[in-house]
Amino acid sequence: MDTGAMDTGRPSPGLPRRIVVGIDGSAPSKAALRWAVGQAVLTGATVHAVAAWEYPSLYGWFAPMVDDGFEDTARRTLTTEVETVVGRESPVPVRTDLVLGHAAEVLLEASEGADLLVLGSRGRGTFARTLLGSVSTRCAVHGVCPVVIVRADGTAVAAAPPPAPEREEAAVRTKDWRLTLHVVEEQDTTRVHAVLDADGDVLHSDALARRNPRDAPAPRVGDEFAVGRALVDLGHQLLRAGVHEATGPSGE
Repeated sequence: MDTGAMDTGRPSPGLPRRIVVGIDGSAPSKAALRWAVGQAVLTGATVHAVAAWEYPSLYGWFAPMVDDGFEDTARRTLTTEVETVVGRESPVPVRTDLVLGHAAEVLLEASEGADLLVLGSRGRGTFARTLLGSVSTRCAVHGVCPVVIVRADGTAVAAAPPPAPEREEAAVRTKDWRLTLHVVEEQDTTRVHAVLDADGDVLHSDALARRNPRDAPAPRVGDEFAVGRALVDLGHQLLRAGVHEATGPSGE
């Protein structure tokens, strides 16, 4: 079977060879695992299949999460994908890990000391056109080992991170960003207008919180919810701007 293996260099002497592959149950993920196993057969490496999971509350849900099924779902996805792609008679050792955390951060940490980090790409076309802010983009930029991107059709490309900018020796820069919050309480509704001045780039966010008529009046609680929602929205705007600056237009 032609796995499209590529020469990615030699590991450090005395260290076991290890290939980390990200698992999420998608077709590109399965192709990446299949490619990683084929590469491991050729190089004598162990495959380390890693899946990450998070509570939706980390993305701005305000009610406490009581459903603990997210971890179980991620575990089933990991187990099913490995069994489907590799089978019970694996030609190479396969280790699996399920980790709580953001997928890119989990994979970057898991790939420290590895020979390769292999990821499936959901993008269309070249690696530069993967979805904006994707896990593969972030890992390629910040990876500490070679990163290979595999598409659903099995084709693979080594992702080269952009050249590191020149750094001034012992340079320390301090910046002051100004955040202004306008809080207006009107009967059972609290409205917030947030303004963030980031070195001349100004972001705005509007949010509100309403009291349930059955609840006792609690203006402070309304302030906290409304301000929190406005700050979360500003945070999302900053993250989108940062990803756009790091990766450029996606073209999608």
